[in-house]
Amino acid sequence: MTKKDLLMSVDCSTRGKRRKAVMLIIDIIERIRTSEEAYIERIPLNLQGSDAYGAAENSIIMIDEAIDVISSIYDY
Repeated sequence: MTKKDLLMSVDCSTRGKRRKAVMLIIDIIERIRTSEEAYIERIPLNLQGSDAYGAAENSIIMIDEAIDVISSIYDY
């Protein structure tokens, strides 16, 4: 089964199942954020002003914003 098949096989037939799917998406995005933070921590001090460092910092900010937006889907 491909990754696309796996994603397409997620049962979204009920509101509860859709909530669980959203929580799974948030979990995946949080793992990506953790990996991005680990990348930043490995950048040497003399390169912390570099474009790569800035891009990684920007990615974390955008990931946090994405988590906030996705989290709000079922908040009311």
